[in-house]
Amino acid sequence: MERVHSAAESAEFQRRHDRLAAEMQAQGVEQLVLTSTESIFYLTGATAEPLERPFFLIVDAARGERRLLVPLLEQEHLRKGWGPASQEVRAYAEYPAPAGQWRDVLGSMLRAGFAFEPSTPHERAAVLVAAGGRPMELLEAIRMVKSDFEVERIERAARYAVWGVEEILRSAYQGATVIEGYMTTTSLRRKIIQEEEHFDALATEVIAAPWPAPLSSEPHSVPGATMTLNGGPHVALVLTRVNGYAAECERTFFTAPPTAEQRRLFGLMLEARRVAFELVRPGVFAADIDAAVNDFLSRAGFSDPAQRLHRTGHGFGLGNHEPPWVAVGSEHRLERNMLISIEPGIYVRGVGGYRHSDTVLVTEEGYRVLTPLPTDIDSLTFGKPSLKQRVRASVIKRLAGV
Repeated sequence: MERVHSAAESAEFQRRHDRLAAEMQAQGVEQLVLTSTESIFYLTGATAEPLERPFFLIVDAARGERRLLVPLLEQEHLRKGWGPASQEVRAYAEYPAPAGQWRDVLGSMLRAGFAFEPSTPHERAAVLVAAGGRPMELLEAIRMVKSDFEVERIERAARYAVWGVEEILRSAYQGATVIEGYMTTTSLRRKIIQEEEHFDALATEVIAAPWPAPLSSEPHSVPGATMTLNGGPHVALVLTRVNGYAAECERTFFTAPPTAEQRRLFGLMLEARRVAFELVRPGVFAADIDAAVNDFLSRAGFSDPAQRLHRTGHGFGLGNHEPPWVAVGSEHRLERNMLISIEPGIYVRGVGGYRHSDTVLVTEEGYRVLTPLPTDIDSLTFGKPSLKQRVRASVIKRLAGV
């Protein structure tokens, strides 16, 4: 998407380029080929939807150059403003094409011994290997530690995630339909469009919905619009990516007074979070946080991975899931200005799941939660619908035809 960058954005893109160039020189790499939309956005601010047509960003540390190779229909708008300075934007005719294919143009831009990012799709990676390149991860470590510029933008995305969860909880009552919560996606996207000075449609995504019990025990399932919120535990989930920067917020809630067993499991989930948060600070290995949570939950009777389903957390940046991985097996060590989630879960198949998730900034002293919503069970228990909720539900159902 075409847009002239501000002075702060241009300085940020230059900082990123300089850090990558320094790392390339330290590793003896003169050229690096980047193909993922996130990597290209990270270094240039260029947003486009390449679909089947490949994009390539070639960073030349030795010569101080950066060149984009894009489909011809993308060339003109990308020339108008990308990255720290005006750089060359070359084009190939089309994909596929009998002449002027991207392979021919790309080959003329490469020098022997170049590297490319390991996530490059197989077809393109095979061409790059044949041209003398080798896969090499150089950008991941740079992207994990955010600048103050990035932190501010992720914090903005986190504020929208908080607003979305609040909206879902405002629409929660015994017997509410999932579609009433789904409508938060529409209202939240409208809010972002209205409030963001430069709204980038290709770099903005919103997912907002309640996961009703017992489906809340399957966090990667998709709730049906006509499912209802009865009892609990339900999970309100909001993922945001606002102009390229991501965050999330989730809360477990009830639409009927929780039983003693539900309160016990909810309390164990809160205690697992406390165990995790106590370790969040610079210098701690992310794997140790997950190990401590696993140990606590195992001693509490939840030693089966099927009862926990996932790691304690993950990183944020341009995506909602990226390094550092807060998981056993991760080699990442926390540093100031990393962004992670803390979201240990307890899942009872056929009954429901218990999980709060927060977007968390690692600070010099420890951490700061960017999604500060209530976590206690009483604040997250709702009951019969109010008149306003009944009227709203009636309108939504009529409009949706359910």
